Amino acid sequence: MKPNEARNDNENRSLKKERLFTKIKGNFSVKLVFLLMKDILNASLESSAAASIAQTVTERIGELMEEKFLDLRSTLDRLNGRIDDNTRRITESENRISEDEDRITSLENQVSELQQKVKTLTERCDDGENRSRRENIRIIGLKEGSEGQSSVTFFESWLPEVLGMETKRGVIKLDRAHRALGPPKEDRCRPVIIKLHNFTDKQRILTAAREKGEIIYKGSRIYIRQDFSAQVREARQKFNGTCQRLIKGGVRFSMRYPATLCFSLKGAERSFRSAQAAEEFLDKNGLK
Repeated sequence: MKPNEARNDNENRSLKKERLFTKIKGNFSVKLVFLLMKDILNASLESSAAASIAQTVTERIGELMEEKFLDLRSTLDRLNGRIDDNTRRITESENRISEDEDRITSLENQVSELQQKVKTLTERCDDGENRSRRENIRIIGLKEGSEGQSSVTFFESWLPEVLGMETKRGVIKLDRAHRALGPPKEDRCRPVIIKLHNFTDKQRILTAAREKGEIIYKGSRIYIRQDFSAQVREARQKFNGTCQRLIKGGVRFSMRYPATLCFSLKGAERSFRSAQAAEEFLDKNGLK
């Protein structure tokens, strides 16, 4: 082979190598770019899918939260309605209570006034009853039937006789005489209530009874007392125990109207409207 041909053949070979390298290099670049583009596209797709998923999740969460908020708002609205209703009812109740308290206060004042009026009227009524009994005496302990058929006739002569009183024609003028109301009892004699014609005769009888002391008639002990209303008698009966102590102690006493115990002890005058106070006083002063 000639030198020129050999040189040309080498140049052709080198040219082919260079073309092949260039072709390979070009193919590699395209493939690299393709791979890069693929990675970018995959990343873009993955990013787009993640964004879509995130958007879907966000939207779903938003929908759920909106539903919950709607339920919560509805519940709050119902609670607010109930609170408003309860507030209104409480306010109405407070107003009614306030009005009732005002009425109660007014009624209490009226009741207090009425109680005072009733007390006053009761006292006046009792006082009027006792005034109507001013000429009356009460005989206790006389056996049933002792007076016979005519009570007035019997007691007109019986009183001066049993008390040893001096009177005109031996009698005391009476208006009425009868047993206390109610059926007779076997173990207890009903007291006799006598209305005298003259008030002075009543005073004389009570004085004679005190001076005589013990009165016995047909084996029965007789007591002659002034006639009072049930309320006054009840108030005086509370002093019975105290009076017994005074009698045993030799202390003279009297009972003022309506029910006030009076006596003198150790040179001092004492008066008591309460039996308990009188008992405590006697205990302190050693009177048994």
